[in-house]
Amino acid sequence: MIKNFLFLFFNIFFTTQLFSITGEEILKKVDKNLNFNSATMSVRIEIYLPNQPVRVKKFNVWIKGINSYVEFLNKEDKHIRYLKLGKKMWVYDKEEENTFLISGHLLKQGMMGSDISYEDIMESDEVYKKYEIELLGEEQYNSYDCYLILLTSKVKDVSYFRRKMWVSKKHFVPLKEERYAKNGKLLKVYETSELKFYEHRVYPAKSVVSDKLKTDTKTVVIIEQASFDISIPEDYFSRRYLER
Repeated sequence: MIKNFLFLFFNIFFTTQLFSITGEEILKKVDKNLNFNSATMSVRIEIYLPNQPVRVKKFNVWIKGINSYVEFLNKEDKHIRYLKLGKKMWVYDKEEENTFLISGHLLKQGMMGSDISYEDIMESDEVYKKYEIELLGEEQYNSYDCYLILLTSKVKDVSYFRRKMWVSKKHFVPLKEERYAKNGKLLKVYETSELKFYEHRVYPAKSVVSDKLKTDTKTVVIIEQASFDISIPEDYFSRRYLER
């Protein structure tokens, strides 16, 4: 009897300790760390495709709320600009003086041929509200102690039915994420290999995105410079500025 009581006591005690924080609370901490009112970033992406030289793209991005404006810096793409306003995204080609809205099947395509789709970029900041959140436990990833979280869709308008996330217990940054279709097929993997420490936050400095529907491809995203919560003119987030 005493043995059974002790087993029950320690089982309840350690289970309570393990789940003293909920999945929802963890993701709120992630949002608090990663979200910002405004930012400017200098970004380099390296696109790896089978039997091809690495494609390197560089751009500056200005972000305010859910809006963003992008100008490419590398020679072959300097004529391309992006503007995201809420749930809409336009591309402007200065050489052709042409602006078009990215919509429909185009959202599934990779930006500049990368493994990052326009759909991924358009993803809502409140995406977690569309998922049931379950804390599976704890697990190490690349020597980091992590919370292991499972997100399962509770609405239809999401790109990925299920998402499995490894979140650093120390920094509350997702270090790895696997994204699945409803049938269980693995679609994409996001992995953070470097973190950078800013005044009030820890932010991914280098990440790798792999589209598992493709063979031997990956996209490396490197944030070379970033400034957070700064003043950005509203003019940046307008069709007039995009097409200037």
